[in-house]
Amino acid sequence: QNTENYHKEITDYVIAHPEVKLVFQPGTFQMNLAPEILTPIYQHTYAFFCNMEEAQKILQTKEKNPKILMQLIHQLGPKLVFVSDGIKGAYASDGLESWFMPIYPHAPYERTGAGDAFSSTISVALLMGKTVKEALLWGPINSMSVVQFVGAQKGLLTLDRVEHHLAEAPVDYTPKLLL
Repeated sequence: QNTENYHKEITDYVIAHPEVKLVFQPGTFQMNLAPEILTPIYQHTYAFFCNMEEAQKILQTKEKNPKILMQLIHQLGPKLVFVSDGIKGAYASDGLESWFMPIYPHAPYERTGAGDAFSSTISVALLMGKTVKEALLWGPINSMSVVQFVGAQKGLLTLDRVEHHLAEAPVDYTPKLLL
């Protein structure tokens, strides 16, 4: 509650420091706010992350088509949009193209932390200069590892381990362009 000043401070900082790439994964409180309250944050977001249900809630829609949901989120302002869909995989858009990314094959033990592992790993890949398609390969790998354990941190992989799993990935583990 009463976070408008905090959101304004973040927005002012990003405006004053254009080299900063804001990554935004709204929490429950932000999702309950009307989108227009967070308009300045959305307009200055480089990479935005949420799951399918969260996208519907933020956009106040029952729309289920991930490509349309991502287009609607782009209209709020984020440059890159990532929408996860649990065990079904995830979607990404750069505003021009959209992709579907399957999960990395695994047998999950417990799902806590999967979304955070996905978004943080993609964020790091992007900040390391990877393309959206390359970053999409990384996120599900760390999610796969985290869900092998109880809790949100155990199982997080180092860069070397992410690259190892990527080298061992099945042939069909690749982003698919959405038409």
